[in-house]
Amino acid sequence: MGARLKKVALFLALALTLSTSTAYGATKKPTPKPTVKVSVKATAKATVKATTSVATKKATPKPKPKPKPRKKKKIKLSPSPKPKWPPAGFEYADGVYAKVPTSKQLVGVLSASGILASKIKECSQFVCGAVQVASEPGCVWWEVNSLVYSKEKVLLGKLRTINGPSEPQKVKTILLVSPEPIETLEYISDIEVICHQEPKPDDVQSSTYVEVTE
Repeated sequence: MGARLKKVALFLALALTLSTSTAYGATKKPTPKPTVKVSVKATAKATVKATTSVATKKATPKPKPKPKPRKKKKIKLSPSPKPKWPPAGFEYADGVYAKVPTSKQLVGVLSASGILASKIKECSQFVCGAVQVASEPGCVWWEVNSLVYSKEKVLLGKLRTINGPSEPQKVKTILLVSPEPIETLEYISDIEVICHQEPKPDDVQSSTYVEVTE
């Protein structure tokens, strides 16, 4: 058995599209600098008759000083800041933290995770939700149980989502994707998260949906 945390929260269906734009700047050609030539013309030559021979000493060039070796600057690498613990804004029960992220927070998570960004494409067709979870010792695997409702608050089905492990004191975002097609304002609510410490069974499915019929 694992620690449970039930959270009653409303999360509308997601239909997010991430786009990136690249700005291109025009590069100016360098303007050549004008050059000036200076010429000097001799107007007269001075002639000197030597009456005695004088020995001319050649100047001995002074040796150039050797350049001093430059000291290499030491670059100090500052460690990455540790995530705040416990996470702010999360509900807590029995060692488990859970929170339904806002659309802005979810976009930030998706931009940093290629796996979630590819999975969110399903939410343009099906009713989806999301939950962020964390645990002090970490979890071997996560189980998320939730309910899918119509816009009239009629229960459509029960969704069970299985997700992988999480490290100690690290927030993990789990997408909840139902097979219910998006028609109007369907949503996922009544989210319950379970942090399992025992090994995950081999036959457990990643997603199970049971439709509720009247």
